[in-house]
Amino acid sequence: MAKKNESIMEMVEVEGPLVERPASETVREIKDEPVNCLRNERIIVRHIAKQTGIVTDPKHELYGGMASNAKRTFVVPILKNGGFMNVLTNQEKDFLEQAMGLETNALSVYKEKNNFWDSSNDNGINKVTLYKQDNYLDLSKPGDYIKYKILLKNKSRICPSMQELQDRPKATYEFVILSENDESKSQQRNISTTMQCYKEFGKIESNWDKLRFVVETLTGKKLAENTKLEYLQTQVNDQIQANGKLFLKVVNDPMLDTKVIIRKAVDQGVIADRGGYLYIKDGNIPMCEGGEEPTFGTAARWLCKPRNQEIKFSIEAKLDELSKNK
Repeated sequence: MAKKNESIMEMVEVEGPLVERPASETVREIKDEPVNCLRNERIIVRHIAKQTGIVTDPKHELYGGMASNAKRTFVVPILKNGGFMNVLTNQEKDFLEQAMGLETNALSVYKEKNNFWDSSNDNGINKVTLYKQDNYLDLSKPGDYIKYKILLKNKSRICPSMQELQDRPKATYEFVILSENDESKSQQRNISTTMQCYKEFGKIESNWDKLRFVVETLTGKKLAENTKLEYLQTQVNDQIQANGKLFLKVVNDPMLDTKVIIRKAVDQGVIADRGGYLYIKDGNIPMCEGGEEPTFGTAARWLCKPRNQEIKFSIEAKLDELSKNK
């Protein structure tokens, strides 16, 4: 049984959902030469600042839903039978046991004594603490790699990538995982982040559709079709002040225009949204290639392809016609 985690100090939240264990379990195979799962990469786990009804000043230390000195702790999810969820694959366990000098099966979640994932084991790793400031993990180090895998299993609070945040934003997301390599390229620009944000903001400040999409992506909240332009402009300004780097990633998305068209077409009934899967309403055409699922991100890539430009133009024409008839 997994030992209950000790109480954590005020301002610390513990994430560890109860989940079902699969009916069938894979038998673990020990290989002589396990594949190296580590990689020469650093990631950033960044807090997603969200404006609350109480604190609206971006300069306030409590802005964004988290105090500047606060921390949140995420643990290995617990199954309904009281055991630990596997955060590593069998191949990852094989390699990491050798890399960390551990005995065979030391990373098994089923060990009754000295369980690596139990909070009572000082030599194990059972939680990850994140702060409001950027958190860095080096995926070439076994300990950081394990922490990364723990975070990925906390799916309701941790967004695995910026692409996922854009494609399927959730109001429950509190942190997003970014590649430091991508971040470094952004930082090489001569213009400061804030100046670059307002430069990009100026390009779309009168575009209601783009502003709404950007705000919805950054906040994870759906906005009404009668939302005022001035409100959207204020919200974008707040997001720039709270987290300009995230704003730049969203607004500089090369598929932004296409995603805005799709969002608008869904609102107008030109595209059908069936449980997160998108279809062209006329002809019931799934917005994806064969073997894919027509999620929002897949639909955007599909609509950007040269051979689908006639479909894109048709959607835009229908939207223009609907706009004229209002």
